[in-house]
Amino acid sequence: MSPPSAVLPLSRESSTRLLPWIIGVMVYLAAIILAGAMILASAAADWSRELTATFTVQIPSTQASGEAPTEERLKTAALLLRETPGVKAVQIIPAEVTALSLEPWLGANLEPRDLPLPRLIDVQVADVDEVDREALAERLENEVPGAALDSHDYWRGQISSLVRALELLATIVIALIGFSAIAAVVFATRSGVAVHRDVIEVLHLIGATDAYVAEQFQRQAFRTSIIGSVMGSVLAVLTLVALNRMAKNLDAALLSAPTLATWHWIVLAVVPFFASLIATVTARRTVLRALRRMP
Repeated sequence: MSPPSAVLPLSRESSTRLLPWIIGVMVYLAAIILAGAMILASAAADWSRELTATFTVQIPSTQASGEAPTEERLKTAALLLRETPGVKAVQIIPAEVTALSLEPWLGANLEPRDLPLPRLIDVQVADVDEVDREALAERLENEVPGAALDSHDYWRGQISSLVRALELLATIVIALIGFSAIAAVVFATRSGVAVHRDVIEVLHLIGATDAYVAEQFQRQAFRTSIIGSVMGSVLAVLTLVALNRMAKNLDAALLSAPTLATWHWIVLAVVPFFASLIATVTARRTVLRALRRMP
């Protein structure tokens, strides 16, 4: 006998009606966290490239009587840097700018001549591989005693460590959200099996297989999960667009506006379908496991 074509009235259950909202919230949170992690990773990569393409040379102020004046040593270091292969631009930072950066700690009335402030040279690199920074630092020390080259390795390491920690945290949170969504689907599916136990037994008697019964729950899980996933994804996109517009009003020197690349949007677009697939598979496996336990 062929299996009946009737579909179980699963949509009438309170647990099923709540499932789209639960999945929608889960997908919304997962999409926001995933987008934040991708934006942070991209920003960190940009910062790292910028730091790699620049370095700073510090010239201490003249202290010993036998040393050349600071300005003369500064010009010597700048000339050496400009002659270095791979160096794109060399800019001597005015003493006033260095003093200005110390205002939060030393006050606004600081005069550069009041303190033996070091002079700084900002160097931009055209070809990172062409510049041997260790050899350049040695040359600077020989030509300008006391000169120090800062390649920003410390800051790159700090940024990399922070990004890795935040990515790990985002992964853990998304995994917890996924497990919570799976638990909600399992609970709703088990409730449906318990409520319709008598109907399922009748279906078995008239020829329905476990696979047929599982298909009814599977279809219902797919419909409810896709509705919830799409709702959560749409709200996540609206939230990201609103945050992006708010960020554009900030000073670019303070914080650049977060942006999502094309592949980021593709990843976010996959999230609702992935969530629906997980819900569908979870419902099917839950029903089949419950049916095997039935007499």
